[in-house]
Amino acid sequence: MGCSQTQPLREFRIKHNRYVNYRVALIGEKTIRFLSNPAQKSIVPYPEFT
Repeated sequence: MGCSQTQPLREFRIKHNRYVNYRVALIGEKTIRFLSNPAQKSIVPYPEFT
């Protein structure tokens, strides 16, 4: 009886954690893209002295 009540809670926790991790990964990816775009624009080419 105790096991049957904890099973849905455990499954919900796993699904919830996967959803949260997926959202964090998406937000992190967008943040990296957003931050890397201005960084690429601010790079100024310089002549190489050989």
